[in-house]
Amino acid sequence: MEDDPFLARYTYDLSPELITCLNDKPPLEEETVLEWPELGKLIFKKPKLTLVEDRRVKALEETRPFAKLPEVPVVVDSVKKLVLHKQLASNLKNVTKFQLELLSIITKYHDFSYTERNFDNAEELRYCYCIHAINHVLKSRDIVVENNDKQDGDEDELRDQGLTRPKVLILVPFKDSAYRIINMMISLLSPKENFNVVHKNRFVEEFTGGELTLPRKNPKPEDFEKTFVGNVDDAFRIGMAVTKSSLKLYENFYNSDIIIASPLGLRMIIGAEGESSRDYDFLSSVEVLMFDQSEIFLMQNWDHVLHIMNHFHLQPKEAHGTDLQRVRNWSINGLSKHYRQTILFSSCKLPNLMAILKNRCTSYGGSVSVVNPIVTGTISHVVCSLKQFYHKLNSKTPTESIKQRFEYFINKILTQLQASSEKHVLVYVPSYFDFVCIRNYLKTEDYSFVQISEYTKPGKVARARDLFYHGECQILLYSERFHFYNRTKIRGIENIIFYQLPTIAGFYSELCNSIIDNDGCTRNITALYSHYDACVLTSIVGTQRAKYMLTSEQKIHMFHSGT
Repeated sequence: MEDDPFLARYTYDLSPELITCLNDKPPLEEETVLEWPELGKLIFKKPKLTLVEDRRVKALEETRPFAKLPEVPVVVDSVKKLVLHKQLASNLKNVTKFQLELLSIITKYHDFSYTERNFDNAEELRYCYCIHAINHVLKSRDIVVENNDKQDGDEDELRDQGLTRPKVLILVPFKDSAYRIINMMISLLSPKENFNVVHKNRFVEEFTGGELTLPRKNPKPEDFEKTFVGNVDDAFRIGMAVTKSSLKLYENFYNSDIIIASPLGLRMIIGAEGESSRDYDFLSSVEVLMFDQSEIFLMQNWDHVLHIMNHFHLQPKEAHGTDLQRVRNWSINGLSKHYRQTILFSSCKLPNLMAILKNRCTSYGGSVSVVNPIVTGTISHVVCSLKQFYHKLNSKTPTESIKQRFEYFINKILTQLQASSEKHVLVYVPSYFDFVCIRNYLKTEDYSFVQISEYTKPGKVARARDLFYHGECQILLYSERFHFYNRTKIRGIENIIFYQLPTIAGFYSELCNSIIDNDGCTRNITALYSHYDACVLTSIVGTQRAKYMLTSEQKIHMFHSGT
């Protein structure tokens, strides 16, 4: 089928001109802005060839066909037009308009970024990417089986595989996420009784249980309970092989079509330089890479994600039973990275995630990003009477930003704090590196402070909270990761200093609303931001105000809530 996006994507080699374009830093791109009914505002980018290069490609195509540049995505109005595998298409039910729009993009193999994931649309998103993953694997399998039966034929026509078998990698933060994905895949594959799931009992036993015990007295916020539902183990990996009548779980990676893992679980297999037992050959021919709940990876350990990204599409050290006569030319030629689709879902737009798409994704299929403006941001959820002062730092590089932020904090913010003799000041620090720098400075300068981080033992946490509440210290140094994993109510906060804006925008309003207001005095919030905090600033104050705050020559901006 010529109109099958799968065949159009993987059958043809790339022209030399397109390869050069994709390898340029930055690549020459053509941008189109779209407005869709459900997804909203989209930006579609695709590689752009110069007129001279375009003519060369057309001349070469007279002797051999090359992969076509992607077309601007169009919404399909029915599941039938998605050209899904017949085994899958017959099992789909009640696909919403939102899901149709999503599938219209990802089944065309565009890279895709969606930063509006929430607890209401999480299952819809999961359903879509499970459909796409299964569809991709079933179509790949059909071609291999069909070519297995061919006795003769053009050697290039029989090239239908990568250097290793795994085609789809899905990264999620917790076992519960993987449990939901695999159950969804089973439901998509097995409407009939005779479908077999190998090792299902072991899977249920290992991927359920392990739930957090949540307190009834002083309950956690609703989003905490929904995030940490089910098994929250963050060190796991599981390989799956898909056949016509079965789904084999716990397969060896080199016999697997799909791998679902946490960043830590995969990092443990990949290992580090110099380790004898490390293995990463299975990442050499991944064709579809998916991230879900991506913002949580920053709370776990972002270095694991970067380490994994560094090991894609490398030359395998062993053959792993691969028939090299069946390996596609573009895979042998080291061009697999240009054929890998990357799909990223998160609840907020973050620079780390955008950097992955910008610097680590060079697919020739182009990219689609959902870029709806944020009207008000989470600052609108602050109900206390607070004066919120935003201090702008003008930094030319990210490295300079780190140094300038620290100097501004100790020379301006701490100096003012010391002069005022204020107590009950919480200093919120997202980065543990910054946390350590500030802690060491406060110790050296003999400030009255206590600290709570993800490494603080429970007994010391309780003591720090008690000292802070009773005003026996001036400052509570508080790490973001501790807040994410515990969401402990800190009593006695009167003023907050956000050394850097929270990674998860909802934490801003949550902490602001925890400030005590029992004497009618207006409390103060101080926040430091730079151009490199544009994503989180936008999530907190909204698109228009963020744009103004980033471009204005004004150094300090004030908001007054609760009035």
